[in-house]
Amino acid sequence: MIFTSPMSAASSSQITQFNGLISPAAWGAPFQLPGSPPPGPGPFPPPLLVVLLPSDGRIMTTQGSVQQGIFVMLLVLMTDPVTHMPTLSFVGNSTMANFQVDARLTSASLSATVQGFDLVSFSPKTVTISVSWTAIDPLTGVLSPITRTTMENRVQFGGFSLFLHIFSQMRLATASGTLAVVGEPMIPLPPAPAAIARADFGIITRTPLA
Repeated sequence: MIFTSPMSAASSSQITQFNGLISPAAWGAPFQLPGSPPPGPGPFPPPLLVVLLPSDGRIMTTQGSVQQGIFVMLLVLMTDPVTHMPTLSFVGNSTMANFQVDARLTSASLSATVQGFDLVSFSPKTVTISVSWTAIDPLTGVLSPITRTTMENRVQFGGFSLFLHIFSQMRLATASGTLAVVGEPMIPLPPAPAAIARADFGIITRTPLA
């Protein structure tokens, strides 16, 4: 779907559109699979939270710029298992990745090196991550069905307006893999809720000129 927005002398419009593949995944207490045992102490303290969003598609903006390819966003929060003090608060992104998605949205894989910044040590860090997704239930062998979603929302107040359009085809999945801060031991990422999706997302904002 291509968005167009008429310009007027009294307002300025901004358009952003994404079309492509995404496979969001997250690990941590709120994202454990039902029935999963709590993580034990083990040799590798589990991360407090990991949020991963890889995408492969095209982003277009009002200015006419077009970005095509793979983009990975990663958030990692870790704490000391004894003191519970934060040891890592990493936010980063990367285009140095191998991200592949099956055409039927049944599986996906990612291998990436992510550059970012640690808000605990106030220093740059590099994280390597390898993850695989499957939409087949490991216990029943049943393939998760495709869920199709179409949503449009419009918000307007004063001279400001926002229009949001989302169309997606998605299979629920599980994701698992490994993560490591460069120079430190590798940490396993156990199976966790995730998704494999094809999405068309667009947003138009209109702001009155001063």
